[in-house]
Amino acid sequence: MGAIFIAGQVGWFLILERFWHFRKMDSRSHGKSHSALGKSEPQAADTQAALEAARSAKGLFGQVARSIAEARSQGQEAMVMRAREILHQHVPELSRHLGTLAILAGVAPLLGLTGTVLGIMETFRVITLYGAGNPSMMAGGIAQALVVTEAGLVVAFPILLCHDHLQKRADAIEDQCVAGATRLIRLYAGSRQP
Repeated sequence: MGAIFIAGQVGWFLILERFWHFRKMDSRSHGKSHSALGKSEPQAADTQAALEAARSAKGLFGQVARSIAEARSQGQEAMVMRAREILHQHVPELSRHLGTLAILAGVAPLLGLTGTVLGIMETFRVITLYGAGNPSMMAGGIAQALVVTEAGLVVAFPILLCHDHLQKRADAIEDQCVAGATRLIRLYAGSRQP
């Protein structure tokens, strides 16, 4: 039971840490920085608004947008390389601890199963010593088996749901940054042409 409790505490600590990290990395939580970049064919008036929005963006996309802006004078290839460098550096951070959460979600029911086996073994020990005539003596081992199994499932289920949500959010942040960087590079490249 103690191992299940520790797994649950570690799991919730990692979940809260990931939520906080994603809040800092997701530019959508800092305002609508992509609204002007979201248009597939921006007009000339929209181009300046998109560039201003990109410069003031926060989170991972803000870092990508600033690196692209710094490389703007060097041409489109340099902008692409700078965006790739920033994404290559920060995208692995999005998945950090998600594997550990998946392991904790898988381990908690197995720890519960271990408690089930120990409870059944205790029940058989009581049967061996006192016989099967007294059900109240056997109830302790059966209760132990059921409580530990339930604890393992209660810990695993929310961690598994949160892991799934966090994985989708990490993928969304990455997709959002790649799409925004692509649009921004196209806008910068288009504004350089006569």
